Parts: sequence; structure tokens; C-alpha cells
Amino acid sequence: MKRVFLGLCLLFVLVGTTACTMPWSQNDKQQMLKHTQKSKNENVTIVSPDSKKDYQFWHSNKTSPSRGYITFGVNNRLDINELETGLMRLSKSVYDPGKYYFQSGDYISTDLINEMLARKPGKGQSSDLPSVNKQGLNPSYGKGSDIGQQAADKPKELSYVLEQDYLSKNGKLGGISLAISMNSVYSQSIFYNKTGKTYPVDVTLNKNEQMQKGKSYANEVLQRIRQVKGLEDVPVFIALYIESAPGYDAPGHFYAVGTAGDSAHSINKWKSTGENNILFPSDEADNHYADDSGKFQKFKSKITSYFPNYTDVIGQGFIVGNKLQNLTMTITINFFDETEVVSFANYISSLLQNNNPFDVPIQINIGDSTSQPEAVIVEQPGMDKPFVYVYGATH
Repeated sequence: MKRVFLGLCLLFVLVGTTACTMPWSQNDKQQMLKHTQKSKNENVTIVSPDSKKDYQFWHSNKTSPSRGYITFGVNNRLDINELETGLMRLSKSVYDPGKYYFQSGDYISTDLINEMLARKPGKGQSSDLPSVNKQGLNPSYGKGSDIGQQAADKPKELSYVLEQDYLSKNGKLGGISLAISMNSVYSQSIFYNKTGKTYPVDVTLNKNEQMQKGKSYANEVLQRIRQVKGLEDVPVFIALYIESAPGYDAPGHFYAVGTAGDSAHSINKWKSTGENNILFPSDEADNHYADDSGKFQKFKSKITSYFPNYTDVIGQGFIVGNKLQNLTMTITINFFDETEVVSFANYISSLLQNNNPFDVPIQINIGDSTSQPEAVIVEQPGMDKPFVYVYGATH
């Protein structure tokens, strides 16, 4: 929800202030920026959050070596967001936000990531097959008459390895967190130099088997990163993630976590997170979260009644322990003028205030058919009334 006002926060910084408080924040203390010099060639900005429950950000002018690299491994933008923010959320159980700074991964290189995500060389297979490395962790190519069939016969299982660093207050590395992301669907277009052709591959994997294999992959990754300078003897928190299908309207979820103590090379005990991300409406929601699904459908019908022929409504629910924790709804509609946007946003706000069946934080994003954002509405328990922001409104 906080990212909605990011543009406004940046505007405030540009006009000369270093503070920004979200309209629905429970913390009335201003966010502050602190500048310091770590070394002769490195300057650091410490960015404070609007809540003591969140991390202060250790932002260096030296860019993370893997910055943005996740987009080459993970196909669904929602999965990328969940991996990055979810790993930070889960890391709080190990690295207290009051004692540690957050820093983007600064130790694992893209070369090492590529090595781990590559396929193992297969016995008797050509040495010029794409994405093959002696250090690869993914299965070697399987059987088939062309490389597309061979890739589909043995799909890639490990999708990505995400690093986050947690620094003690003196700026020293206190420990790292890793997200081990597993494919539920292997989807890739493979270009093979030898034939000059591209081979599309799209294979659905067994989700339960993938989740179990994630534990083995995690320990193999842990052994590799112990060889990285600076990571030989620091705590490593690992969270296992199963991705959703490319293009799906809800992300996957973290399903297990474990911690390797100083210099440990394996994790034997894993703890279930109890987390899930559910798409409303969907068969999974109807089958496993029938009460929430029913509430969503009733609320959706009230929304669509305003413009019955032009409105599409979906929801993404975050579940912990089979209980809904928050809900993000996306409403897509074709507007003809700005007054329709304002009236519709106010109508949704009124529904939330008077007919909201959910006692959890809700964010509703309203956009047009081209994905252009038109308005955002936020309601949290304890608010007198929902917060409404219309992007194109001038007053």
C-alpha cells in the first residue's frame, strides 16, 4: 500500500524536504534521511521507514551487483514483488528491524547466480547446448528429437536465488537472507545457435514435488554461497518459494523457512510459513476459502452494479494459517470522463464504509482497460473512513 504514494514522496524530496508520512500511517513521526560516508569511494544514505516495525534502508551509491537481475529468472511480475517484499517480511523473525539495517544483496554475483541456475551437463550430450554449466544445479536436458523436446522432458526446477543483506548498526554484515524460488510452470523460449531456431517450452510441474525439492536445492545453494568471500561464517536465513504460472493474477507463496547458523552448510529443520496468496474468484478460493470467496462475490456484485456492462473485478488475498490477513482488489473499467472516475471512487469508498464484509486491510486499485491507474482506495481497521486518491483530480 505504501508504494501508492511513492511518487508524491519523491516530489516532496525534490522540493527540498526529506520527510514523507503516508496518509494512513499509524506513526506520526516523519521519515528522515541520514547521510554518511562509509569509505573514500562509498557514500551511504540511511532511509528510515514510517514504522518502527520496518527496516531502515542502507542505501549505498555502489549498485548491488544483481540489481534487477531477478527479471531474467522469474517470469511473473507479481512473483518478483512477493519474493522481494515477502523475504524482507519473513526476515524479521531472525533480524530484528530495531537492530539491523536492510541492504540489497551485495555478495552473490550474477555469474554465480547463472552458474547455479544453469543445467548440469548430460552424459553424451553436445557441449554447445544453451545454459549448461558444470556447476549447474538444474537437471540436464532430457530425451527428444530437438532441444525444445529435450528441455520439456527435463524441465528446469530452480528458478532464482534472491539475496538480501542485514547489517548491524555499525554497518558490518550481521547475516543474509536467501529466497529459493521454484518453478511451478517451466516456461522459456530457448534459442539454439546450432540450428538458428527458437524453441518455446511450457511445462506444468508437480507443485508438491517442487516444494519438497526446494529443500534440497536450498542446501546445495547454501554450500555454494559459503565459498563467497564474506559469507563463510555468517547466519543465513533461507525462505522457500513456489512461483505461480506466468501471467497469473496472483503470486505464488513462501512455504517454508530455515536458518543456517554461523558457518553451517546445511539446514535440517524447516518450519512451514502457513502462507498463501489466493486469487478471487478462482476454484482454489471456492474449494479452500469458501467463506472469504462468498464475501468477495457479494462485494463484487455491489461494485459491478454501478457499471454492470463494463467492470471487471479480481482480488488477491494474503493468507496466513488459513486466515485472510489483507486483500488487494483490482477494478478494471472504461471511463468516459474524469467525473465518472471521481463518482465511482466515491461509490467504492461508500461501499467500504457501509458494506465492507472484510475486517482486514484493503487496498482497491482502479484502472482502465489499458492498465492506466485512475484511483486508489485504502481502508484499514481503525480508520474513520477510507482514504481515496484520484490520480487525475486537480483539487
